Amino acid sequence: MLSLRKLFFDPEPPTEEQLARGRRCLIAEGAAAGVLYSIGTGNFLTGYLGQMGASVSFCALMAMIPQAGCVLQFFSPLLFERLHHRKLAIWALCVVFRFSLSLTFLLPARMGPGAEATALVLYTLAFLAAGAVTPGLQHMTLGLAPPDARGRFFALKDIVANCVNSGCTLVLGRLLDAQIDAGRAETGYAMVGVICLGLAALDAGLLAATRDNPVDFVSRMRVYQMRVLGLSHTFLTTVGVVSAAAGMLGSWCWGRCADRTNWRRVIRLTALGSQTCTLGWALVSPGLAPLAAPVLLVVTAACAGGAANASANLQYVCSPPSGKTAYIGVTAALASLGACGSAAVATALQPLLEAALGPASIRVMFLLAAAGGLTNLFLNGRNLPRVR
Repeated sequence: MLSLRKLFFDPEPPTEEQLARGRRCLIAEGAAAGVLYSIGTGNFLTGYLGQMGASVSFCALMAMIPQAGCVLQFFSPLLFERLHHRKLAIWALCVVFRFSLSLTFLLPARMGPGAEATALVLYTLAFLAAGAVTPGLQHMTLGLAPPDARGRFFALKDIVANCVNSGCTLVLGRLLDAQIDAGRAETGYAMVGVICLGLAALDAGLLAATRDNPVDFVSRMRVYQMRVLGLSHTFLTTVGVVSAAAGMLGSWCWGRCADRTNWRRVIRLTALGSQTCTLGWALVSPGLAPLAAPVLLVVTAACAGGAANASANLQYVCSPPSGKTAYIGVTAALASLGACGSAAVATALQPLLEAALGPASIRVMFLLAAAGGLTNLFLNGRNLPRVR
């Protein structure tokens, strides 16, 4: 009891050495969590659902759940605002998220007719926990980051996460393709589930060992890539390694750029690059996919880290002195609601377009998405504050 109390409710303020050790644990934890998230939201999940015999509509439903779960970011700050020591609540929600996501790859395939329902329940539980924990975990991370080198810290965190993620997904993709080619797809996906359980346990241990700094708060894409463009697990994970290298370079450069200029410049440039890539997907055909997809994925990865860090830091710096978690939670929830709403509209609109346009419907969807993103950037990007 005493050790648990010290682990989660240590009354003594953290020392600089403890904070430095906490940052290292958080970097390692983020790497493990990144692999889990990539497996649970990328081509591995799409292939697993396909192996179960799930329809495209069910895959689209599952792809909406991560964004729908983020609605809880409206409400979870009410919990975190009332807790001086938030580590236990953050740790428990992360455990529910990681282990439920891992079990999604293990239990449904053994449930027979109830496989899809079991997968839906586990996946929903996972991302409800993910949505609830995001404001607290994000604030915990920002609180541990060194104030005078926040951009460098997040760049290093992204680089480590990308290295681990690219290596793990590349190896796992090759192993899974080997099992599928040998006619043992069920065994291959069970292997993925066991590895996820191991990563979830490692993540829980690292997060528990992180010494926090308690303060008062003053896809549809993966279906398209695999089923329409015909890209394999091995191709996607191999390109992912190259993308990760671009992402590491991009995170480092964007972090240094932010330290020298401001986060507004970073978010505007990265958003422009990302939306241009979205527009580029409208031009991709199965014949061009092996050439065009790597370019689009690499450029997107180079922009992604900078955009995420810029968004998080803009919210953190611009939030009021009190109620930072509530501010971060509400803005993140609004963004997630917008993403979920747009995904729902796309899910309803795509069959209508497909009936009228056939295979060209997916290109229209990308054109609409790019047009919306670029319009938003033009109208609202210039109003962002110039802050570091």
